[in-house]
Amino acid sequence: MEGKIGMNILVREEESEDGKVFVVNSEELGVSDFGVTLDEAIENFRKSVAMYLEVYPEKKELLVVQGKKPLLMSRIFL
Repeated sequence: MEGKIGMNILVREEESEDGKVFVVNSEELGVSDFGVTLDEAIENFRKSVAMYLEVYPEKKELLVVQGKKPLLMSRIFL
């Protein structure tokens, strides 16, 4: 059975010429995408990651969730 893929993402809201958009980014892969709604941005991001992993299948090994879940994931702004 194939392992599940997990990664940290950053979601932010930005202004564009047409109004606000949501941007989803994975610093682990260097992949990002956007959408007018949060759901659209996440769906577009998932498609982009799938295409990226088709081209670079070796990167998938870095993202397979193994063992226990992390105790804490956080980001600090200084």
